[in-house]
Order: sequence, then structure tokens, then C-alpha cells
Amino acid sequence: MNFLSHYYFERYSRNPDLVLGCVLPDLFKNADRDTNVFPQKHEDLFGNNPKIQSIYHGWVRHMETDRYFHNSSFFYGHTHELKVLLTPAIAGTLIRPSFLSHIALELLLDHLLLENKLVHESDFYECLAAADRAMTDRFLRLCGVSDTAFFFTYFNSFMRAHYIGSYRRFDQLTLAMINICRRLWDVQLSSEQLDQITAIITRYASELDGNFLPIFDDIQSHLS
Repeated sequence: MNFLSHYYFERYSRNPDLVLGCVLPDLFKNADRDTNVFPQKHEDLFGNNPKIQSIYHGWVRHMETDRYFHNSSFFYGHTHELKVLLTPAIAGTLIRPSFLSHIALELLLDHLLLENKLVHESDFYECLAAADRAMTDRFLRLCGVSDTAFFFTYFNSFMRAHYIGSYRRFDQLTLAMINICRRLWDVQLSSEQLDQITAIITRYASELDGNFLPIFDDIQSHLS
């Protein structure tokens, strides 16, 4: 799941460190996709520090959420349908249709949460801004990240950009999808291909709207 979908499960929380923790795995991976962090291997180092424990709890809930989501019939069914629809639009490119359909579904869920006013990006960013950066730095160092500067460089950029609100627009979702693909492949799509993708996800969002909340309810029932 993407940022706002993870935030959905913590949207009533008044604990900004928990909220940061729930999106920290994706933030960290975006900062450096070649570095892996496994906090569960370092849990004994976290002690009784409540802020570090909150960050860790958010991280664990993120992993549990993704695990359930990616093994759900909802995920398999919709990514298959999107793959069939999107494959012709990326013909001749290096982009894997299965990868693009995965991204498309997750971004569409964020879009629908915004459009249905189930979350608001300003609340999300306010929570992240209130999180304790010193404790975040300590958490990462306890997890074996000796130099955290690269993460905070990315995080500062993420906070300045405030781009998640743009997910209300389908053309911006398309650009986000392709930008994620560019982390893996050197690809350039024509304006016609981009328009085709935008038309596909616009139609698909209409099909999903009104039918997407059960997966959130299912996941909520499994979270510890």
C-alpha cells in the first residue's frame, strides 16, 4: 500500500511517531532502494523509550498491512485486471506490466481515500512534521544505519514537495506511476501513451469507487 493507505489505519492517532513509523519503510526505501533495514532484528536495543517503541510499532503495522494486502484476493484480482488494461499502453517499453498494475492499484486507493474525504493530506503532513526527528535518527542508527544523512535529505524533500494532494488528479497519478518505474528502468513514454494510461486509470477508479473499503476493513481486523 502507498502512503495515505497506510496513514488511513492511523488517521485517528495522536501519536506522530507512530504515524511516521507506519510510512517509514517506504520513506526509507525511496531514500535508498539498495539498503535494507530489519528493525525486528534489533528490537532488544530499543529499550523502553516510548518514541522509539512507537516508531517501531508503526513499522511493524506497515509490514503487517502490506503482507495481508499483497496476499489478498482483492490485490490479485485488481492487479490482474489492471495488467490486462495497461499492457497495450506500455508496449515497446521496458516497464513490466505486473509492476505497473501493482503501482496503479496502490495509487488509486490513495486517490479514492482523498476523493471520499476519508483522509486529508494536510493531516498526514502535520503528523510527520510533529514526529521526533532525533528519535527517528536514533531508531535508524539502532537498526544499523550508521549514516542517516541520506534519509533526512530525502525526507526533507518529501515534506517540502507536499505532492500527495496531487493524487486527486489522474494525470498526476500517471506521472507518479511512471516516475516510480524510472527508478528501475530508463523509459520515456509518449504523450499518447501517458494519455492512454490516464484514461485507463480514470475508468478503473470509477469501478473501484464504492467497492474498495472492504479491503481496508479486512486489513484493520488483522492488525495488532
